[in-house]
Amino acid sequence: MKKILIIKLSSLGDIFMALPHMEAILAHYPNDRVTLLTTPSFVDLFLRHPRLETLVLDRSKWFSPNSTLGRMAWIKNQAFDVVFDLQGNRISRLLVRTSRAPLRVGKKGGSVYNCHPVADDENRHVFERLTSFVAAAGIKTVPLHCTLYPSTSDVERVVKWKLDHGILDGRYVVFHAGSSAEWPSKRWPANNFAKLALLFEQTGWQCIWIGGKADEGLNHSLAARAGIDATGKFNTMQLYLLGQTAGLAVTNDSGPMHILSAAGIPVFSFFGPTNWFKHHAAGQKERVIYYPVDCGPCYKKVCPPKKGHICLHAIQPKSVFLKIHQDLGDLKLRPTAPMAE
Repeated sequence: MKKILIIKLSSLGDIFMALPHMEAILAHYPNDRVTLLTTPSFVDLFLRHPRLETLVLDRSKWFSPNSTLGRMAWIKNQAFDVVFDLQGNRISRLLVRTSRAPLRVGKKGGSVYNCHPVADDENRHVFERLTSFVAAAGIKTVPLHCTLYPSTSDVERVVKWKLDHGILDGRYVVFHAGSSAEWPSKRWPANNFAKLALLFEQTGWQCIWIGGKADEGLNHSLAARAGIDATGKFNTMQLYLLGQTAGLAVTNDSGPMHILSAAGIPVFSFFGPTNWFKHHAAGQKERVIYYPVDCGPCYKKVCPPKKGHICLHAIQPKSVFLKIHQDLGDLKLRPTAPMAE
């Protein structure tokens, strides 16, 4: 039995982007021991996985077994046969070097990795880059989606919440109008989100606003105009479950975009300051909504006032609704009232 280590530490969107590659690695080593090393924020996603042993690296600690130094010593003693570095940062490279594994898979050659793509184009989509990493190790097929293993309490919480709010499976839209607090420039205007939700309500769809504490005020004001405020109601696994029975989702470029896409539903996402070609949710390329501008992608966290945030402000609710209607015509999105801007 071989011993395989996968390193994937962060972030939320990238964790979900890498889930199919983890499944591909497991399929490639069906009778071997596979361990995932991740950070405390994400370990709950894998605790009930039937094959993946999950351990924590806590970078906030200095001398515990879960600290970077502790995990370096542990990795050295484990004598792994293969290490897949799906993270590619300074810490993960240090861990790979410590492992001394005969096969060390990563993004480029040198003293750290002895198995890597011929060339690593950082301008490619994240999913495609990770696919090239595992392909270098002989793993040629990576599924687009993945399977998570929720607890019974997670399932029951989502089912109860939907029953309490009269939510009908397949006839609701999940909206995420927020973004990381550090990236206000990623947000499509809240007023436009509200108008889009009203258009969906006119067709008989239910609208649900999701997000964390940072989205609390925003979602409260949006739900006052249309839909149901579900801020803080679901953890990551529960949001994945909520997404599985939704008809579709509409989001900004954010972690929930990737979670909802992993749930296997259509996800329409707004991109402004970041490069949609590199960062869109896997399998959702045709559902990206953006307005081409000369100044983008700028990767500025706050748009300069003179630019007027045109990359997102120029996108109108009616055009978004029509795009969704065109893409998902089989769901019979037919407005029953005039569509106002």
